[in-house]
Amino acid sequence: MTFDLKPIDDAIVMTLPERQYKFVLIFCKSGKIKIDIDNQLYEITDGHFLTITPKQYYQFIEINDCVGSILEFTYDFFCKDEKSVELIYHNGLYCHFGLNELIRIPNENSLSRISDYYDSLKSELENKPFEYETSLHSILKLLIIEVSRCKIAQQQRPLYKPDALFLQFLNLIRDSFEKRLTVKEYAQLLHISEQKLNELTKKNTKETTQQLINDLIILEAKRLFNYENLNVKQVAYKLGFDDSHYFSRFFKKQTDTRAKDHLRSLLTE
Repeated sequence: MTFDLKPIDDAIVMTLPERQYKFVLIFCKSGKIKIDIDNQLYEITDGHFLTITPKQYYQFIEINDCVGSILEFTYDFFCKDEKSVELIYHNGLYCHFGLNELIRIPNENSLSRISDYYDSLKSELENKPFEYETSLHSILKLLIIEVSRCKIAQQQRPLYKPDALFLQFLNLIRDSFEKRLTVKEYAQLLHISEQKLNELTKKNTKETTQQLINDLIILEAKRLFNYENLNVKQVAYKLGFDDSHYFSRFFKKQTDTRAKDHLRSLLTE
């Protein structure tokens, strides 16, 4: 399904981590949830949200008297225009860099609006009236705006507002690891010049385009080592490296640690 909404209950506790391929918004109205995301343990309590970004690994560890919901949606369902693309990434709400932040609902008025949005989403899904998918998209946008406002209320730093084109670039990287595309090839897919892509990346990350690509490749490599029980050669192949020795040199250059040593450290934990 491109959109799903389900209640939180004891049945969602997992024995093993799984990879998520959708955008996820976990809402804990009351009670407590313990969840592991990319080897980071989070505890969600009354009146909090937690986001999961596509390609992250997660595992629900413990559910204690929780009333809440898990909302899942695909990129294609939500990102129908540039404004929608920007909305899910504004302020780092869904970040491709493996960050997950707990977001606190600041007051009863906000909680009331959020509860109403969830009730409306549930009703649309259950009854499927005329143009219900259009309605789901509109209600979801309002919910995402409210969650973003909650995050703005709790943070001290300025609002992060990346460009839609840059966000499309991040999405391309995430979906193209096995192709080992060059900066030039990414620019061609985005219908811009290499110079424009480098300027865009510098503006949004302070890094070069190639370094950003390398950072995300390393993040993906570590996830594969951590969760997929693969050796160095298998991870190299999944990331588009024909030569595992070249991948090992790449990993060492980016992390100051040999891939074999990283894998060995995981096996001895």
